[in-house]
Amino acid sequence: MADRTLRSAAVMAAGTVLSRLLGFIRIALLAAAIGTALRGDIFTAANTIPNSLYILLAGGVFNTVLVPQLVRAIKNHDDGGQDFTNRVLTFGFVVLAVVTVGCVLLAPAIAELYLPKELHDPSRMTEKANMVMFVRLCLPQIFFYGAFVLVGQVLNARRRFGPMMWAPIANNIVACASIVIFLFVYRVGDTPPTYSRGEELLLGLGHTIGIAVQLLVLLPYLKASGHTYRPKFGLRGTGLGHTARLGLWTVLFVAVNQVTLVVVTQLAIAGSASDDPGAKAGLFAYSTAMLIILVPHGIVTVSLATAALPQMSALAAEGDTAAVAQLSARSIRQTLAIVVPAAAAMIAFAYPIVTLIAGYGSGKNNLTLMSYTLMTLALGIVPFTVQYFQLRTFYAFEDTKTPFFLQCVIAATNIAAAVIGVRVLLDAEHLRFSGVVLGAAYALAYLVAVLISRPVLRRRVPRVPGAGIGLPLLAMVIAAVAGVGTARLVIWALSLAIDWSGPLGAILELVIAAAVMLPVYAAVSRVLRIHEVNDVVSMVTSKLPVRR
Repeated sequence: MADRTLRSAAVMAAGTVLSRLLGFIRIALLAAAIGTALRGDIFTAANTIPNSLYILLAGGVFNTVLVPQLVRAIKNHDDGGQDFTNRVLTFGFVVLAVVTVGCVLLAPAIAELYLPKELHDPSRMTEKANMVMFVRLCLPQIFFYGAFVLVGQVLNARRRFGPMMWAPIANNIVACASIVIFLFVYRVGDTPPTYSRGEELLLGLGHTIGIAVQLLVLLPYLKASGHTYRPKFGLRGTGLGHTARLGLWTVLFVAVNQVTLVVVTQLAIAGSASDDPGAKAGLFAYSTAMLIILVPHGIVTVSLATAALPQMSALAAEGDTAAVAQLSARSIRQTLAIVVPAAAAMIAFAYPIVTLIAGYGSGKNNLTLMSYTLMTLALGIVPFTVQYFQLRTFYAFEDTKTPFFLQCVIAATNIAAAVIGVRVLLDAEHLRFSGVVLGAAYALAYLVAVLISRPVLRRRVPRVPGAGIGLPLLAMVIAAVAGVGTARLVIWALSLAIDWSGPLGAILELVIAAAVMLPVYAAVSRVLRIHEVNDVVSMVTSKLPVRR
């Protein structure tokens, strides 16, 4: 059983890594084709809206209400959950279809919600029309996102984990293909920031078809897993009403996040839509930097949190709060052992990182401001990671109400800092720095969240030996700074003989930096006796071949 679980985890991890790699290739192609200024922001915003609306209108319900019941039915019902699964899938497909049609009809109003005041000017009617058209073309993705999650969770419940993790690869391939065709057929560049109808159709439909293909890839596996779908209506007597009430706070949690996203999107586009000449850091820069900082989160934090939550839940159910505190703190320290040096590397080597991802074609124009955006966002990775685990500790006690109110504080702080930073502190001549300011607002919001959440959490879990994170975190920061500092000195010395410009130079710079930074980080960690880092190093070195 353990070997089977490890194999499943390996399959999922491989799919996730490859999918993220293709996702960055898609971003690189987009940067080359439509740039990273207003032209790129218009499409980025429109293509982000469907997933945001799905999460807001249906995603929270599916994940907190339907999916847990679905898993229990498959395990406990005499028919293996066939009848219940068909009812859930039918209900979900109908809800998604109704929501999608309604959103498409309301496309102009939805687009207005995300547009800053700068694009409401009569002189910007063409850009506004482009945004509305892209939103209308991308909104059908709501149905395909939702159906993908429903079918994927049925497969996961039947222990078919691979397809859901590998299917997004097909989506990225289709999206990349549409962008490559765009590069060959149409002009490329930042200006003018408008699109022709053909460009709208190719980019909009190309990305929507990609999400549809992602769903279609799963369907053969559904039948192969032993489930034959037949439409069946009615949920009476299924017990979903009680579960829905329990999931209410999680749905509200999601809603608060989406409010923050709307405000941040408006302010980010405002930076690109400003009359500032030259490079600008707007939504494309902010979204790309966010994807970069979430790489260690997706690979490390989520994995460890997923493994720790069932154990914490069991300990909480037994009333062993001291053990919950120790397990939570140990999981945070283990994650930070990797996240802290990753954050330090992103701050120290932001420019070559964004050059590697977006330094092609029109994307070369905004690399400096994109790197500044990555730096400010990277400052928030550590508090975000700590807060992520603290919320899971609340969930271990089946408390979804407290995380909602804590998320309200995070959202309020993020929105207030973002609005003040962009609309008050930045004058018209510096609005191009909006993405950089928004990154700082994000980091500040999660720092405040950690400081507020820890005292609240102390009411449930006591201060016990082995449950501290402050001193280990400080030691990790010292080790990470020593590592990146040494790497920067080496890069500076080699710059007399090596040209670091361009994507190839960025690759070489990052490889050399990693080769210098990681051993220094490990060595300083050993001197400072950071056990979590030493454990990671031992685990990696134990897999290396040993010469005899």
